[in-house]
Amino acid sequence: MITAGPTIDLRAPPRGLVIAPRVPGSKSITNRALVLAAIAAGRSRIEGWLDAEDTRLMLAALRSVGVAIEGGPEAPERAIAIEGHNGPLRAVDAPPLFAGTAGTVARFLLAIVAASPGRFVLDGTPRMRERPMAGLVDALCDRGAVLQPLGLPGALPLQCGPHAHRLRGGTVTLQRPASSQFVSALVLAALLADSPTTIVLREGTPARPYVEMTLAMVRSFGGDARFVDDATLQIHPRTLQAQHYVVEPDASAASYFLTLAAIYGGRCSLAALGRDSLQGDAGFAHVLARMGAEVEQDGENTTVRGTGTLRGGDFDLADMPDMTLTLAVAALFAEGPTRIDGVGILRHHESDRLAAAATELRKLGATVQELPEGLHIVPPAAGRPHAGVAIDTYADHRMAMAFAMVGDVTIRDPACVAKTFPGYFDELARIGMTPGRDPAGTQ
Repeated sequence: MITAGPTIDLRAPPRGLVIAPRVPGSKSITNRALVLAAIAAGRSRIEGWLDAEDTRLMLAALRSVGVAIEGGPEAPERAIAIEGHNGPLRAVDAPPLFAGTAGTVARFLLAIVAASPGRFVLDGTPRMRERPMAGLVDALCDRGAVLQPLGLPGALPLQCGPHAHRLRGGTVTLQRPASSQFVSALVLAALLADSPTTIVLREGTPARPYVEMTLAMVRSFGGDARFVDDATLQIHPRTLQAQHYVVEPDASAASYFLTLAAIYGGRCSLAALGRDSLQGDAGFAHVLARMGAEVEQDGENTTVRGTGTLRGGDFDLADMPDMTLTLAVAALFAEGPTRIDGVGILRHHESDRLAAAATELRKLGATVQELPEGLHIVPPAAGRPHAGVAIDTYADHRMAMAFAMVGDVTIRDPACVAKTFPGYFDELARIGMTPGRDPAGTQ
């Protein structure tokens, strides 16, 4: 890995690059698979899993509550084997569980321990203590969970339990939640309830494809969870069955390489990531097509070719908010302004991504207006970003990965990419973006 230093200098890749990057497994799928395997009956095998900070936190937490797990960071190339608990977790007075800055760990683990007997304490970093949790906490308590704040109300750290009863089923009604993870967490908790649960989304949910991902994965483990209409989910508790589950490549990570091809007139091909993906972010290729790139996508594969010209436009990314920073950087190289909307939830991620992006885009010569739910970006008058700019990353992996695509910049705190893609800068080195290192792996 080459992310150990406080900064890393980058240069633009060669024009016409032809790449097939090595993209790690999906974080979102990995952490869902780990949780589902932990409450299933039998021994599951999780193959192609992501070895990164967020998934290591989930593995450590599950081990802390008594889940038997073989494999992990000590053998990242091997499948993980998990002996499921056949229902709720059964640890009593487990050591404190630490979620770091991982929303999937904090919210999914909270849902599972809230539905389990015993006493648990869940905490995270100072930033995670600031991220929204109240709507999820209130909904779980309404179903009978015993949750006590150990700091600010509705935020980490939280004590869960002790209690001996199962969560109640019934109807949970949500206004538009602060995160789709709230909905996915309630689905997970409902799998352990005493009767069927109905979740009503009065105003929809941000990033709905992530909820669809959760439902599909529950069904793959033998569960019964689905949308019965556009605003209503039903979950019937039943015993999940262990699976041999293969994790897809991470579509969010793949977006950076697809966008490099679109910006620099090259070609990027991705195997095992196409329109049949569980990940909504796999659709970002079609955003690049709207900007002028050529896109080929079948059920299993995606290829993007840059045409030499990108066009700005209006984009609602409510279903793929993690693609906002990727699109914002592409907008620097586009003809005409770009408006991104529907992504207000980004103010509550690892950083306030809208404010952070606006600051760094302005350093690069763009004119940027922060909108209530997005950004309006006018590219630099010179036709390309300023060179030699030092990019602050705000301890946010997506800020580092997205702004690295600019080339001819210095990225501060590059090690923050370890959260989801520890080898990211090694992949950029392979295509010639790291001065002093020979590009390798181009085709």
